[in-house]
Amino acid sequence: MHSNFITPPDLVESILIIDADQAQIESCALACRDAEVPYNVYFYTMAMDDLPWLDKVVDRVDVVLVNEESDVPMLNYLKFGENQILKSPADYFAK
Repeated sequence: MHSNFITPPDLVESILIIDADQAQIESCALACRDAEVPYNVYFYTMAMDDLPWLDKVVDRVDVVLVNEESDVPMLNYLKFGENQILKSPADYFAK
């Protein structure tokens, strides 16, 4: 396990990505590797079936990105998918 020690002026944005497929996860890894800022990225799928964990993570993250076809219940989120501005969750890291 590792920890982040963060001092001013640095900030680490935390992102939860829901129902990304393997290719999208790999794209996120590449995008984060090439990003000029650090990120903490959480992943969740409906198959994980751990809503208590999901509730805790949602309270901690800055942004939630949800696949447009996801059935995971969310209130505040950005969608990604073929019919969205963000085609892939990796597009978020290109901002």
